[in-house]
Amino acid sequence: MIDSTEIPFGNSMFQITNFTAGQETPERRYRHCSLQLHQKKKALKECEFRRRKTEIDLEEIKEKIDNNKHIYSRYEKMRKEIDIEEKEYQLYNDIKMIKDCLFEVKVYEKILKGLPVFTREEFEASEYIYWEKRLINDARKEIISTGTVSADVISSLENIGVNINRNEEGQLTISGSDSAKKLLKRI
Repeated sequence: MIDSTEIPFGNSMFQITNFTAGQETPERRYRHCSLQLHQKKKALKECEFRRRKTEIDLEEIKEKIDNNKHIYSRYEKMRKEIDIEEKEYQLYNDIKMIKDCLFEVKVYEKILKGLPVFTREEFEASEYIYWEKRLINDARKEIISTGTVSADVISSLENIGVNINRNEEGQLTISGSDSAKKLLKRI
């Protein structure tokens, strides 16, 4: 069997650091990292409960085999031994998940330490900036890759008060946002 304990099955540090959602604003990055950290800690706690139950199951199976040697048929004993093997395998696999999860927890905690703590009000106040940057960036990528902006992106931009149209020469125009106009000039 190949030893894969050193290969991350979860996200790598590079991936978390460079491709974390919410890059557009620190508030969004803080929110994303906080949510990921919460999910990782929840997974660790659930794993702890599962492992404790599995250890009890293992002890129970072994005790049943020891106390009922004369009752179990050869096949029942073989099935119980497979049950033991299966439970031990589950425990072994949990160790890898725990190791990867703890690694990710440390990365998210490090990112969060480098960010200010935001209140709900501060987060809500930054939402327009986040969505404007994200949607304009989506539009920019679509223009570069396909030469047009999808109806979904245009509709989402309109929802936040940014309108994309074409002028008489067929060039894209943006109205409703100075920062969106600046981003369009970069295209």
